[in-house]
Amino acid sequence: MLSAVGHLARVANTSLHAYHNVRHIHRTANLFAGHSKWQNIRHVKALNDGRKAVLFIKLARQIRLAVQAGGPNPAINNVLRAAIDEALKKNMPNATIQGILKKCSTQSVELKKYTLEIKALDQVNVICVLYTDRFAQLKMEMATILRKNFALFFDTMHAFDERGFVEAIPPPEVQSADLLSVCTDHAIETGAEDIEVMDENSRLIRFLCDPRDLDKVKKELEKLSYSVEHSEHAFFPKTTIKLNPEALEVYEKLKDKLKAIDGVEDIYDNVEISL
Repeated sequence: MLSAVGHLARVANTSLHAYHNVRHIHRTANLFAGHSKWQNIRHVKALNDGRKAVLFIKLARQIRLAVQAGGPNPAINNVLRAAIDEALKKNMPNATIQGILKKCSTQSVELKKYTLEIKALDQVNVICVLYTDRFAQLKMEMATILRKNFALFFDTMHAFDERGFVEAIPPPEVQSADLLSVCTDHAIETGAEDIEVMDENSRLIRFLCDPRDLDKVKKELEKLSYSVEHSEHAFFPKTTIKLNPEALEVYEKLKDKLKAIDGVEDIYDNVEISL
């Protein structure tokens, strides 16, 4: 079946880049796009989030998940407060947010998390994370899209490492000159396994950890007065590939269609992004 999918894959330029799986604190500074073994995840997730309709659907889902996890009162539900702040930052109208909260209070059906594995163009490995209360219907919708776009459901989980990460800014008293040293000590203290400086100007640090320790690392960093910007259970490709322009265009169209489906939260792949 995959041979039928491979028409465009055979013309793609596929250069593989392997990395070693780090299980100890590794201090890395001055990182730039394409140089970091973890960096690909930022570009993959940012490709289509600027489209307002898709973005607002995703923000609404995050608010609903936050209510589901800790209740509808942002004064006592920090996750909900953060989700609302993020929505406002992305210019979602307050009336829309209040409408979502009101709708949440009347809904009894909970969203559940699912992951679907996809192979596209015979060589692109994809993990699609869903939050939905209509999984069977959504999977059928996705199957139709995949069939028409040189892709299919296929075992790809083995091609990724599951990692948790927390992106946070240390307190003001941590000077730039001591950033790596202090943050490394804090990583050890909180249970993180690896750190990276994501932005030297803003002092944004990414703490990588076992996904099971994600909440613990986040809470411990907050206790140390870090400002947590983002945390996530993510899938990092073990190797990446380069697609030629024709194949990349086909794959981007597929990804656009998947991200437009209500319920699709994140898409991870092994495509190297050239900036």
